[in-house]
Amino acid sequence: MSTKPTEPLSEVLHRGMQRARSYDWQGAIEHFRRGVALNPESVEARFRLGWALWNAADGEKPTIADMAMVYGAQVFGFDNTARDGKRKVQSYRQLLSDSVYYLNSVLERDPEHARAYYYLAKALNAADRKPEADAAARKAAQLEPGNTNYNSLAQSLEQVNPRQSDSNADPLPRSGGGMEPSSWDDLVLNPKTKRELRQMQLMLEKPDLALELGVQSPTGVLLKGPPGTGKTTIARVLATEAKCSFYSITPADINQMYVGESEKRVRDLFAKARANPPAIIFVDEIDALLPARQGGSVTVHSDKVVNQFLQEMDGITPNSRVFIVGATNRPDMLDSALRRGGRLSREIEIPLPDLDARRQLFDIVTRKANLDDNVDLEALARDTDGYSGADIKALVNEAGLQALIRIADADSNLPRTLTMSDFSGALHNLG
Repeated sequence: MSTKPTEPLSEVLHRGMQRARSYDWQGAIEHFRRGVALNPESVEARFRLGWALWNAADGEKPTIADMAMVYGAQVFGFDNTARDGKRKVQSYRQLLSDSVYYLNSVLERDPEHARAYYYLAKALNAADRKPEADAAARKAAQLEPGNTNYNSLAQSLEQVNPRQSDSNADPLPRSGGGMEPSSWDDLVLNPKTKRELRQMQLMLEKPDLALELGVQSPTGVLLKGPPGTGKTTIARVLATEAKCSFYSITPADINQMYVGESEKRVRDLFAKARANPPAIIFVDEIDALLPARQGGSVTVHSDKVVNQFLQEMDGITPNSRVFIVGATNRPDMLDSALRRGGRLSREIEIPLPDLDARRQLFDIVTRKANLDDNVDLEALARDTDGYSGADIKALVNEAGLQALIRIADADSNLPRTLTMSDFSGALHNLG
């Protein structure tokens, strides 16, 4: 049986540009998506897709009249009109989100791509992410100082959002802070847990070696443990160490009120991950997204999402290099089919920190705090039995607030330090 030859990438991109020149942005998007599927590492295909998505979003931008109509329809009970208006707003936001994603993926492959920075700035600004938009616009103007369009955009955004930081700062922070752990050495975990996580990392990094050794790679892993033990952070570090694309979702990102929309979001999520291997899909509070199926009309929506997710997981092959990481503190609530062999069959317990781990956590969390000499972190570690990492972080923050009030209310100039009494007050407030 003959197979249809694969069309050249250049021809697909050319047809996409023809559609774009006639302002058929949906048609252009389809062609550029096909180009990315043909060559996932093509910077040009990714840029064209992000650019077309931005233009499509700009064309569908809701006006003030549109928003007023949606509000009025809700007030007066015109459900169909309100629903149509909400769909338009959601479509616009989704186009912006996809544009930001693909333009960022261009910059990951070519950090000097000025046009990608320019259109990323526009998309971020439209998504009301002003500081990031300002930084991206300045980067575009810096790369091509003679481009008047880039300079004009940078100046206009700077007027709206004056610079708050040094110009040498990272122009597009993606992890929300410079203190994010980036390796296994940055995490406070017991050796057994860390070893199990490194096994998952190596199966993602070296699938051929695992195959030679007869290891059947799991489709994913379930991180289970009490809240605040760092399951989300662990998933991010796993993605960093294994050099994977990282897709983080919560039940709120997937569950939608419109029929079929939730299942579509699950399909789109897996499609993006398969187009950018190796990839990790992290599902926080997975028990709320994929609970045990009950049947009946009341839970039919939830059951459909579970069915779609399981179907997508079954479509993952060892060569696709897409890995699911679920996090939960209620594994008993999960659908049993999710935990069987070939799906999330590997489960790793993330326990509350023991005494030594709590002592290390206090060292890390107070690294930037100005501590008084009377602060005994060893004693604090003993007094916080049953605390998670998040609890310890909250405790140090509460101690800082105690010190803030104490120093601000004092008549004399007190040393600007956290004392043991501040921590005692914080323990009392949080206890």
